[in-house]
Order: sequence, then structure tokens, then C-alpha cells
Amino acid sequence: MADIFDEIEEDLRRDRMKELWQRYGNYILGLAVLIIIGVAGYQGYNYWMETKSQSSGNTFFEAVTAENSLDALTSIVSDLPEGYAMLASFRMAALYAEDGNNAAAEQSYIEMSEDISIDIFYRDTALLLSVMNAPKSADKNVLIERISDISSFAGPLQGLALETSAGLYLELNNTDKAISSLTQASKLSDISSSLRQRISQSLSIIADKYADGLSVMAE
Repeated sequence: MADIFDEIEEDLRRDRMKELWQRYGNYILGLAVLIIIGVAGYQGYNYWMETKSQSSGNTFFEAVTAENSLDALTSIVSDLPEGYAMLASFRMAALYAEDGNNAAAEQSYIEMSEDISIDIFYRDTALLLSVMNAPKSADKNVLIERISDISSFAGPLQGLALETSAGLYLELNNTDKAISSLTQASKLSDISSSLRQRISQSLSIIADKYADGLSVMAE
């Protein structure tokens, strides 16, 4: 008798499963298909990104090492992904400076410093480089003001900004402010040893040349 009830229960279970499958089978199959497509799409996207990144890297390297690198980079920069496009822009600005076209170099760096898609550190770096590579005829007060925020607030570029400002102050014959900037930079704890050595040497040279600077350094 127990076997009969087991068979009946099995038949009822089978009928319920059949009814559930008829009712929800399409949804289950659809969900399974979506999962398969999702996994395949994710893996395909990763493969595409890796391939694209490798291709972009090769294209960038070829342009950088080309005989006329500036023209080569100019022709591809708009097609490169963000990271390589930024590297290309920095290299192009450097090439302008190497060719003696400081106006173009300065403008290129300024444009990068205003590009909000670039990380703030690289934007500040571009801004500092725009001052370092500006034409000799550029207004020194304008250049000092351009990097005043970098010089005033703690950050990885503050020491370089203060050193650069000091050089501009010297060109304006403002020795006191030059010494003040260098002294402020020398008190920073996170500057490189090479920068600290340059600052120390600069202060010594200025002190030897301008006796009035000793009083400022002693403060």
C-alpha cells in the first residue's frame, strides 16, 4: 500500500513540476540566457580592453620614438584612451619646449591644467610646467600668481613651486621674497634630498651676493 502512495506522490510532484515549468519555464530559460550572455560579455569586454590597451601602448610607443615625434603624436592623440592621451599631451608640450617654441609649450601645459578629466596632481604638474617653460618675455608677476595656490598649500609640488617662484622673484630683483620662498621651502619635510640641496645652495649663493638677505634667513 505504501508503494501506491509513493507513486501517487511522485506523480503529483511530477505534475506540479510540469505545471511550474509550463508556467515559468520561459522565464527560467531567459534568465539563464541573460546570465550566460552577461558572463560572456564581461569576459569579452575585458579581452577587448586588454587588446585595446596593448594596441594603444604600441601606437603611443611608435609615435614617441618616431623621427618626427611631434607630428606623429599630434595625429594620434585624439584617438588614444585617456591615460595615453595625457602622456602624449605632456610629451608634445615637452617637444615644443625642446624646439624652442615656448609659447606653444606654455599653452599646451595650461590646456592640460584646465582639463578636469585629468587627475588634480597632473593638472597641477602641468600648471607648474607652464610656468617653467614660459617664454622669457612673460610677465613674471603673472607667472608667480599662476602657481600661488601650489606654493601656498601643502602638497607634493609645493617645494618645486616655491623654488620656481624664488627664481622669478630674483628676475624681478625682489631678493627678500626670493629668500622668503626658499626658506619656506627648506622647512618642508616632504621634499626630495636633491631639491633640499638645491635650495640650500641657492640660499647660500644669495646670502653671499646680497648681504641684506642674511637678516631674512635668520628669522
